[in-house]
Amino acid sequence: MRAMKAYRFLAFMIAVLVVVQAGAIAWAFFGLSSWITDDGGVLNKEVLECTDDCESLFTAEWGFAIHMFFVGTLLIPLTSLVLLIVSFFAKVPGGLAMAGGIFGLVLLQVFVLPALAREVGTGFGALHGVNAIVLLGLAYMAGKRASNAIGSPVEPAAPTTPATA
Repeated sequence: MRAMKAYRFLAFMIAVLVVVQAGAIAWAFFGLSSWITDDGGVLNKEVLECTDDCESLFTAEWGFAIHMFFVGTLLIPLTSLVLLIVSFFAKVPGGLAMAGGIFGLVLLQVFVLPALAREVGTGFGALHGVNAIVLLGLAYMAGKRASNAIGSPVEPAAPTTPATA
């Protein structure tokens, strides 16, 4: 039962972290847009490679760090790996397959799609967003499946008949 509860927690945590990522990238983008249109900021290579006095750029740059590093590179991959490990013990119906799917989507999200967007074409960035929505849905479904398994009554043992002499 503990493993099922851990599975449920981790699956729902991944769904929440995907939502946090979406909020963080929106915050960063709109902060950057405001910095450009309202403050006359200019986004160029020098700004992207800033190492000194970067705080004077725009306040929402933390949204990029939250989206990409804290949540995208650390928390979601780590949580999905732990979910995959827990799924071996949780006995959630179909839970191992769902956890494997989540882990695969995370690998696609973190390593494959960004590399393709850089090396092949920026259109793969759109697939990054679509993959995030699929990941959110699968993580939520995995959490619901674990919730249903936790809430379902244990099958009663088959009745035994007394032995006759």
